[in-house]
Amino acid sequence: MNNEALKQGTVEKTCFVIIGFGKKMDHANGREIDLDKTYKYIIEPVFKKLGFFCFRACDIAHSGVIDQPMYDNILKADFVVADLTTFNPNVLYELGVRHAVRKHTTIVISDDKNVLPFDLSHVNIDKYQHMGNGIDHGEVTRFCDYLEEKVRQLMAAPAVDSPLYALYPSLQVPVFTPKEVNEIKENIKEIGSLSDYITMAEDFKRSKDYTAAIKVLRQAKKLNQDNVLVTQRLALCTYKSELPDAKQALEDAAKILEELHPDTSTDLETLGLCGAINKRLYAVTGEMEYLNKAAWFYDKGFYIGSDYYNGINAAYIFNVLANLEQDFYESNAHFGNARKIRKRVIEICKGLMADEKWEGREDKEWVYLTMAEAYVGLDEPGVEEEWLEKVRKVANGEFSMQSYLEQRAKLQKELDQFKNKIIL
Repeated sequence: MNNEALKQGTVEKTCFVIIGFGKKMDHANGREIDLDKTYKYIIEPVFKKLGFFCFRACDIAHSGVIDQPMYDNILKADFVVADLTTFNPNVLYELGVRHAVRKHTTIVISDDKNVLPFDLSHVNIDKYQHMGNGIDHGEVTRFCDYLEEKVRQLMAAPAVDSPLYALYPSLQVPVFTPKEVNEIKENIKEIGSLSDYITMAEDFKRSKDYTAAIKVLRQAKKLNQDNVLVTQRLALCTYKSELPDAKQALEDAAKILEELHPDTSTDLETLGLCGAINKRLYAVTGEMEYLNKAAWFYDKGFYIGSDYYNGINAAYIFNVLANLEQDFYESNAHFGNARKIRKRVIEICKGLMADEKWEGREDKEWVYLTMAEAYVGLDEPGVEEEWLEKVRKVANGEFSMQSYLEQRAKLQKELDQFKNKIIL
């Protein structure tokens, strides 16, 4: 808002967008979705064109408890757009708050591959087509035109879209003051967007400049110290940096994740990171404590999410435990558990491939590689080549195959060692 508008007491129209930021995993469809592209391509341009100040929670710095500014944005914005893509629980909760206190001008959108839960079946949801890393130009044009027309219609004749206000039409609606809008804009202008910091850190991480990524992520933490994604990315880049040495970097990463309470967490990303950190700490130190922790985190993630990533890693850890265990029965139990998990992982992967959404998934190469490793682990290496051939047809570069071959060599070593152990 300009200063003249503030002096006159006029209030600039506002649109608060309830949406995740950066790249988020759509576990149901096995895709990574760049939600920044949704905001920057098909939401923000429409509202800017119509004279709105459009912003997200990640655009504003939060040095402490974020409850009040979050509620202010949800309650007082003239329009709210809520994107349900990836079914972020925070987005669902904030949409519920908005519907509870605002009569109209709440627009709900979602990627067209989302399968909506029953409780949302009565809510009008506008669908757009996301390609994962971006949105097709034609789709951007189509949806922007549609959204602009919808906003114009709602500005001219607002329709009740809140179930609560349909029942209680006399409830009073809160609104922003001119001063509040100006404070939000100045905050974003002076400090920068959390989303921009995340994107910058991802670029550094992709080029393996982990030191630069860590520096940016620490700045992001100052903007929003409670953001889970920032904490996870900071832990990942910290252990990847191997500075000042591999062991210290891993210990530092584990300490960073403590604020996410991994022992009680059900977040699959957090559990997977903890599994990876402890697996590497075992490789560096040889201390059993870390190997047992790695098994616990991977196994927990697999149990909660039935995902192939945590499953295939848990199976490998149990093979390592089988070789280290001196008790005959315990050793065989670990080996048997590894086989049991791999069989379940194969079922999960086959289920993904049989699903009608399979062609739209972006993790095909990793699913195929998981199948190959699972069959190697089950001592059926003859099936491996079938899945590796599929990988070659869809792989994006050599990284995935190199990672697989390194892991396969480790797994084969554990399998051979167990066979020798049994023979002896």
